[in-house]
Amino acid sequence: MLLTAALLTALGCASAQQEWVKPGAARPSRVAVLPFENQTAALRAGQAASDLLVSELLATGAFAVMDPSEVADLLRRDNLDPADAARLPSAQRVGRLLQVSHVLQGSVTEYRYKPGLSETPAVGLTARLVEVTSGEVVWTASYARVGTSWFREDGLARVAQQVTHEMAAYLTGALGDARAR
Repeated sequence: MLLTAALLTALGCASAQQEWVKPGAARPSRVAVLPFENQTAALRAGQAASDLLVSELLATGAFAVMDPSEVADLLRRDNLDPADAARLPSAQRVGRLLQVSHVLQGSVTEYRYKPGLSETPAVGLTARLVEVTSGEVVWTASYARVGTSWFREDGLARVAQQVTHEMAAYLTGALGDARAR
């Protein structure tokens, strides 16, 4: 019985991930996280994901992260709408404007409760880190996770936080300093 419960719990927390880091990529000195593009029907899913990722990155202490409100203010001064991630110029141009070493941008590909006997939360995110001086992508990751609703109640926010935590851990482990490893 206990083995069956453990198996059902493990199956309920299915996840998929794809990660890549450029060999020899330099450690970021200061990162700006742009609002993620929302490719879902959920309102403000992109902003929620980028806010969670900022919190997770700051918690690692691996590198400096620009305050998201400062990012938004500087973009608005240049007549750019930070809420419309799909229409922002290149990460390299935005990075120069914000005077950061790297820009983190991405998209929310899934943010919903899957219908069924018990609605199960599902979150999918993709992200990429662009080095401003070269304009090259130095890190990228895609994560998808389905929460569980059998033995404990996972909410959408909890699953999103798990995904952003894993992304931040991989990014800081790949490009951060020893504190993040």
